[in-house]
Amino acid sequence: MKENKDLAERIGSKQVADNHVSSWWLGGSGFVFKTHQGTVICVDPYLSNCVESMFGRKRAFPPPIAAEDLRADAIISTHWHEDHLDPGSIPAIARNNGAAKLIMPPSAMARALSWGVPRGQIIPFVQGEPIHLEDVRIDATPARHEAGVSGWEVPDAVGVLLQVGKLKIYHSGDTEYDVRLRRLKSHAPHVAMLCINGVGGNMDAYEAALLAWHLGSAKVIPIHHLLWADRSNSAEETLDPNLFVDTYTSLGGRGTAIIPQVGEELDFEA
Repeated sequence: MKENKDLAERIGSKQVADNHVSSWWLGGSGFVFKTHQGTVICVDPYLSNCVESMFGRKRAFPPPIAAEDLRADAIISTHWHEDHLDPGSIPAIARNNGAAKLIMPPSAMARALSWGVPRGQIIPFVQGEPIHLEDVRIDATPARHEAGVSGWEVPDAVGVLLQVGKLKIYHSGDTEYDVRLRRLKSHAPHVAMLCINGVGGNMDAYEAALLAWHLGSAKVIPIHHLLWADRSNSAEETLDPNLFVDTYTSLGGRGTAIIPQVGEELDFEA
């Protein structure tokens, strides 16, 4: 619990330099971002153990921050799967951040509303409809997340493009490799955070490295690994972030590849 409180305090007290954005990895796809003006945006926080109670999958580590301690101006969920729209923490986050906006695709909205999240806090997140929040522009980007399990279809899953001043940060959410993602190069993201786990409708480390090479971002970061303790180690899974880094380097990637550590701060600038 001390570690949880420490991270909340570090985020709250952080003074971000002008033209920079600070970020902290929560594990999986979860990140917290903070701007120079103090705007805090959280993407895909999974801070409970609900997936263990629902499906038997245990966390690999304790939540790095307690849901009750998270303070944010916006919480973005890229789709409704429980490790992205967490029923064990989203209601508490909404209660404790009454002025915050919960930004999510339409299929996620029904679930959030059923948990008691006020409709006035929710903003639909769809492509072509940018959201402006303080000093941040938030755009939904294409994603093709086909889990291959009946009842788990998420045709409105999206990625996220955050723009703060000239700095652009791309978060892939959950997605398979898709030619539409390569077209994001036209947005020239300075940072690319790309899922690498390779199962459940997601890019593997090789595909993510290829996309990173296509995008030409200055910093590339593998995500969506190191969340579950009971890894199945199937042939399709690529959970070693070093595989992403090695492949990206072999392709001739010129950006800096960063393997994130849970709870540690990353600094980004345009």
